[in-house]
Amino acid sequence: MTTLFGLKVIERLLPHRPPFLMVESVVSYAGGDAPALNAERPIRRLEPVFAGAEPPLYWPSAYVIEGLGQSCNLLNLIWKLERIFAAKGLDPESVCGALMSMEADNSNYTTELLSKFLIGGAMKTSSKMGLLASVDVEVIGRVCAGELLRYEVRRSHVFGELSRFTVRACVGERVIVRGAIVGARLEGAA
Repeated sequence: MTTLFGLKVIERLLPHRPPFLMVESVVSYAGGDAPALNAERPIRRLEPVFAGAEPPLYWPSAYVIEGLGQSCNLLNLIWKLERIFAAKGLDPESVCGALMSMEADNSNYTTELLSKFLIGGAMKTSSKMGLLASVDVEVIGRVCAGELLRYEVRRSHVFGELSRFTVRACVGERVIVRGAIVGARLEGAA
């Protein structure tokens, strides 16, 4: 899959940093009433969690679930940026293009506007948005060092301050985790 954007943009959207940043690239996004996002994270042999461990090197399931949660947060943030653009009379579909331009260090009017939202405007409190309210997932596989972990998240319902996501983590066609995550916004978050 082609990468829409990577760490440069993800680190502007999420408060997490390595080694606790579990998403390294967003490869697809679809907005609308049931927005969806696919993201990836290569699992490297030199990850700090593997220090001193003997093969086989299995990525902790809790990290897979955290990556799914971070992917849900990214999905909500991009969707929120689309709503902000639409309210300002801009094309909401230009958000992903602006994020891609930010990743490539290409500056234009849309990326400058997007930067203003991310730095201190309408998205100032967005990092408070990612509180997990419920995690109902089934771990059915393992991820080994050297594999590419793919996160697939789709927002299926919104109940006031709560958003429900169907989630799946895969390596190739092999499902590792599947289920649902409910995220909550904190009072006053964007």
